[in-house]
This record gives sequence, structure tokens and C-alpha cells, in this order.
Amino acid sequence: MRRRTFLTSATSVAGLSSLAPSLFTSAASAETTDGPKAPRVLAERATATGELVRPERRFDLIAVARPPEAVSSETAVRFEGPDGLGPWRELDFHTEGPDHHEPVATAMALAPEGATGYQVRGADGAELTALNTRDGEELNLGGPERVALSAEGEGIRSFSGPTVLRMRSRAGWGADESLRFDEDGTDLWPAVFHRTQALTVHHTAWETTDDHAADMRAVYRYHAADLGWGDIGYHLLIDPEGTIYEGRHSGEDGVPVFSGPPLPGLARSVTAGHAVGFNHGNVGVCLLGDFTDGLPTQAAQDSLVSLLRLLCALTGIDPGRDIEYVNPDTGVVTPQEAVARHRDWLDTACPGDAFSEVFDTLIRERVARGLL
Repeated sequence: MRRRTFLTSATSVAGLSSLAPSLFTSAASAETTDGPKAPRVLAERATATGELVRPERRFDLIAVARPPEAVSSETAVRFEGPDGLGPWRELDFHTEGPDHHEPVATAMALAPEGATGYQVRGADGAELTALNTRDGEELNLGGPERVALSAEGEGIRSFSGPTVLRMRSRAGWGADESLRFDEDGTDLWPAVFHRTQALTVHHTAWETTDDHAADMRAVYRYHAADLGWGDIGYHLLIDPEGTIYEGRHSGEDGVPVFSGPPLPGLARSVTAGHAVGFNHGNVGVCLLGDFTDGLPTQAAQDSLVSLLRLLCALTGIDPGRDIEYVNPDTGVVTPQEAVARHRDWLDTACPGDAFSEVFDTLIRERVARGLL
């Protein structure tokens, strides 16, 4: 499908200071005079048959998508290289998607350098995508490379740790904004906002590359174009170095996540696509990496704790309490923890078995202790 060329920033800062300078600050670095640049992510699709697939171009990642009920523990991938086929690697699926799409179970795997092909078993009929993050045409991206989320203002709960968190903007990590529009310029996933009720933690469930901005572009391309959502499914993401990234587009006012500067109890977050059936008013924070057998880096844990504390202060969410989540579309009430894991909402392994086992101690309790 042809798409409208739309490469201006999704996080314009025009008029932001007039909204609430004590709450939000946008910080553009000096090197943004000519705007950041990034290569377009390329993709080649196939259907799983159990046979070897050799894409026409080099690839960095492969993704597998299938209906949640079709997921099998036998699903695995192996890669072909100069020395032949490598070992089978089990794929970890998690169910996600916007509420206006059918749920989909997805898994991704990092291809070894020099891979020439890949083979997926136990997933016949699944949709396969090979992603190339480096060889696409260079895009000129408008707007600041960084924005900052701040919790300094009257009526906001005090907490320990930084009250201002700088993050890489969509332009800063290279979001191709044309993916959000169809050929007629219509927004494929218009922003809808609801009162924020919960915060949910995820992982991408695949090993990262050495270029985390490229990792971001791969997730975005896959969600927005290959799954057809029109945008990335997470509000905010964190890489192993602790860098925070702006995710789901929330408007042109320069305020990430929210419909303008939030106030406790009144904060309205844009609906994303990270917990099917529970997306409205639920902010999704995703860690880049796979934590099935290991834990996030200390830097990623610390950034996650700081970010969750700040979000709790801005929204009025109490991380030490259970809530009754109310779906604003259906009215269905679901008892839940205010700061939850993906698996608390849905039948999924996300955010990984190893991380999930110690989530209370490493994350939730730290967040609660830091709120004064």
C-alpha cells in the first residue's frame, strides 16, 4: 500500500510552554538544527510452511504472528548461515494489539550476523516477517530529538528520585510517521484518551541489537505496518542502558502519553495496544530484551522504577494498592494491581518468567517505597 509522506515530528513542541511550564518541558539538543536522520526499516513477508525461507535482502530480525489459540510450545526458529543451519531456538509469544483489532500472538528473534535464511517449525500458516533495520533509504525527521516528562508542580505527589526524565522523542529514535497514515492521508489509529487507571510492564521478548534506536524502529515498523495497527503498541519503552523512548503518538502538543499536562486523578492517556481488552486508561511500559531466563540490567530496572514513580505521581495511581479497573467501553470491572505485569491481565509469559518472579521486590515495592 502506498503511504502518505509524513516525516515531520510527531512531538512538536509548539505552544508547550503556554500549556504548563511547571509540568512539562521539551528539550531539543543542539544537533537537531537539521533534524535527526534514520534509515527506513524494510520488511519481507512470507507464510510459514516449515520450509527454509531465504529473503531477497539481508535481515536483522524475524517476526512470527498467529492467532493466540494457535500458539504451540513446539514453535521454534533456526537460522541459515555460511556454515549451514544453526540450532533451534524456542520462540516466546505474547498476545497484544489494539482493541479495534483481533488479538494476535507475536514473537521476534534476532538473526545472527550473516544469516541468509531462516526456518520456523510448529507454526504452519503463521505470518512471517524478515526485518532489515539498516539498509533502507535515509529519512529526514523533523522535530526535537528529546522531550522531557516532569512532575514538578502544585498538587503532584512528592517522591524520591528524579522529577524530570528526559527521553528520546519519536523523531529522535527515527519513527517513520508516514506509517501512521493510509494513501489518502487518513490516520490509521486516531488518538483516543481515557482517565489513566493502571500501569503495565512488558518486555519485547527478544535479544536486542547494539543499536537500540534500530530496535525501536523494528518494533514500530512491525506493529504499525506489518500487523496493520498504524502505530507502536506501547506508550514508553526502555533499553538496557536505561534510556527511555517515547512510544505511541499522543498528539502534536509535545506532551508524551497524555492529552496535555496531567493532574492526579484527571490524567488522560492515549489508548495504545499492549493489553487487549484492557488498553483504555492503561499505560504500557516495555523493556527492550528477553527476560525469560535472565533479568533486565540494573540501569533498565532503575529507569523503570523512576518512570513508574513519576507516572504514579502524575496520575495519582497508588502502586501499593489493588484497583478495580473499569473498561470505559464495556463497563466490565476487573480487579487488578495498579502497577501490573502483562501476564496479570492476559494469559502470556510477558514480561518473562525470570523477571516476573522477582517483579514485586525489584520493581513494585521500590516504586511504592519511593512515593512520599
